[in-house]
Amino acid sequence: MFPITAQKTTTAEIDTLQKQISKIQWNIGDYRKGVLLQKEIIEKSKRIKYTKGEITGYLGLAHALGGMNKNQESFYFLNIAEKKLKSFDDNPLKARLYFLYGTYYYRLELHQQAIKSFNKSLDFANKIQDKKLSEKLKYNVYDWKRSSFESLNQMDSVYSNERKCMASPMPMLYITIASRHLDKGEIDSAKYYTDKANDLVLAKKAPIEGKSNVLRAYGKLYIKKKEYDKALKCLFESLEITKKMNFKKRDLESYKLIYEAYKGQNDLQKENEYLLKYSALNDSLNQVEKQMANLPIEKLLNDQAEENEKSKNSLYYIIIGVTLISLFIICMLIRFFNQKQKENDTTIHQKVQETDLLKKKLDTAIDEVIHLAITDDPSFIVKFKEVYSEFYTTLRSEYPQLTVNDMKFFALIKLKFSNKEIAEYAHMSIRTVESKKYRLRKKIDLATDVDFNNWVLSR
Repeated sequence: MFPITAQKTTTAEIDTLQKQISKIQWNIGDYRKGVLLQKEIIEKSKRIKYTKGEITGYLGLAHALGGMNKNQESFYFLNIAEKKLKSFDDNPLKARLYFLYGTYYYRLELHQQAIKSFNKSLDFANKIQDKKLSEKLKYNVYDWKRSSFESLNQMDSVYSNERKCMASPMPMLYITIASRHLDKGEIDSAKYYTDKANDLVLAKKAPIEGKSNVLRAYGKLYIKKKEYDKALKCLFESLEITKKMNFKKRDLESYKLIYEAYKGQNDLQKENEYLLKYSALNDSLNQVEKQMANLPIEKLLNDQAEENEKSKNSLYYIIIGVTLISLFIICMLIRFFNQKQKENDTTIHQKVQETDLLKKKLDTAIDEVIHLAITDDPSFIVKFKEVYSEFYTTLRSEYPQLTVNDMKFFALIKLKFSNKEIAEYAHMSIRTVESKKYRLRKKIDLATDVDFNNWVLSR
């Protein structure tokens, strides 16, 4: 641990320690140690009343905790930093604040809100006099903006931001391009861009996270080439890094790819082992995201309420200065009525936002389930269980004899797939589909006069 226990710590020493802590977090990947050191820096900054050091510490904590998927704690420290920045004018810190808000919204898949925060970050980055620092912050924003636009399938904006990133490319930029080529079956092009990402990691001595991302990209590439031993070697090396950094989302990606590699080797035991690990971690992360989904909405409403309150107070003091007691009383009555009306409008607005958000998430989730079924993705049944949890749980409870394959077949029926579609997506003949329905009828003891499809859809 760095020696910051001296009685008189200077601002210059704190700035130096911040840079060293950044290297610990990014180059070495020891986020836990970085968090502890940031807390010490904050305490030291408070003692000498060094506001910049204190705010930088809060932003460092938020960044590290966000990477470790501790979103609630990350959001908490971002809010503290934002409140302190209202009375402390520092463009680099404000640019970083809104950049971190953008990455926070990105992790919650609120990509429109993420892009708004990234744009705010760019506004402050453009005001920074240090051109080198300004450009560095802007390239980070462009890199994340392109990811948000890709999630929204706005490819023109993706390519526009990619071109901006090319001036100072990061490994993840080439990994993303490689992944697109791989999805199209263009293996040579995918390897070319993966190699470029690896060259960047080696040439720039990039943070250890960059190495884990490149290893995972090679794992995906080798799976496509059916070189499963090479794939597993890369994926386990990547997993070792992300586990040390406590990057659970990256662990999840590795588990899925490891599962696919073992499936390619026909190693059923290992295949099932990593499918279970993937499912358990996926359930855990989804639970965290559900708990956090309302925080951004609450923040937006609170920000709006704060702005309205400031405007109202200004008007209130003007009226006090220029009106008589009688008019003051009337204004107070009007103010009371408006406040009540505003509270009602705010409540209604919040409910509408919450309803719209839930509906969008549900529609997106159903579309994702259908896509996974069509592509015969191994995580299809896991995602189906999340979206149709009541149907899945009830059916398994009433008929414990049903296997995972049985449940997958019921899931396809629940999604209203025809016999022909089931045969196509599950890679079987229509005759096999009909036989499967007949066997399942027997298995659940369904009466012969009951239509099988209608029985599934009605549950």
